[in-house]
Amino acid sequence: MKRLVSVLLAIMIVTFSLGAQAVGETSTSPALEVQFGVMTGPTGFSSVALTLNEGKISDTVHVNMSVFPSPNEVIARLANGELDFASLPTNVAANLYNKGVKVKLAAVIGNGMLSVLSSDDSITDVQDLLGKTVHVPGSGSTPDQMSQLLLKQAGLEAGKDVILDYSVAAPAQLAQLVIAGKVSLAVLPQPFVSMILNRSPNAREVLDVQDMYHQLSGFQSYPMSVLVVSQSFAKNHPLALAAVLKAYEESVAWVNADPKAAGQAIEAAGIMASAMATPAIPFCNLVFVPSQEAKADVQAYFSFLHGFNPASIGGTIPSDDLYL
Repeated sequence: MKRLVSVLLAIMIVTFSLGAQAVGETSTSPALEVQFGVMTGPTGFSSVALTLNEGKISDTVHVNMSVFPSPNEVIARLANGELDFASLPTNVAANLYNKGVKVKLAAVIGNGMLSVLSSDDSITDVQDLLGKTVHVPGSGSTPDQMSQLLLKQAGLEAGKDVILDYSVAAPAQLAQLVIAGKVSLAVLPQPFVSMILNRSPNAREVLDVQDMYHQLSGFQSYPMSVLVVSQSFAKNHPLALAAVLKAYEESVAWVNADPKAAGQAIEAAGIMASAMATPAIPFCNLVFVPSQEAKADVQAYFSFLHGFNPASIGGTIPSDDLYL
């Protein structure tokens, strides 16, 4: 009899402990403050609805969003534990993982949105770039990586057959030079593509990088940006994790459905001016694909990057452990 009582007490204790863990994230507790980092520009577009209602996404979860001008600042804060979530270029997530930063890839939030723009009517194919100089915003950036990857697959050698000019690192500045006719050939992402096409009478999209990638890989597009979460947050706050992911998915849907309102929120959050964001949103390929569903696309993208420059993803292709 004593043994039976002891067993029943043990069961009650375990049950109470498990219940307490769940109750720890219920409405009876103070709201959990979630630290979320995004960059200026389109990588941060799809997160903007999280800033509405003063960041309150549920009775138990409050999101504090910080906007940073570059990936390096987001990386530093993820590495030292200041951030719980961040929106980042996909290859940056691989670099973090390979450097030992404890993060999980939670979802793909943006597919490819790069274009080759030119005022040169003779360019209709990647082979037409032979002997040309192409301006690319930033050595090692996603536009640079994709440019080098696609040139290599087309049998063209960067630096020999095609010159990649990195002298103008800021996409906004490069876009202005294209509009002014001072640069005749450039690879740029949205929203700068839309800005150029709306303001320049001569520039046009001569190559769709996404279409070239599809022809090369068989995959519809490449995952250009992702949502990552710290491993400790995912482990310690499963209910809050689920709430943030649900809210993020809803945010993506809202931004895509109402670019005008989203553009105003994007400007209010300090991510980008609404005049640039609103017309570009329909072309930004904003998505929400949970990591397990996106894994094949992400791994294929990592494989291509690793094939031409292992350092672009931190040396090795991440294992399945990266994915939430």
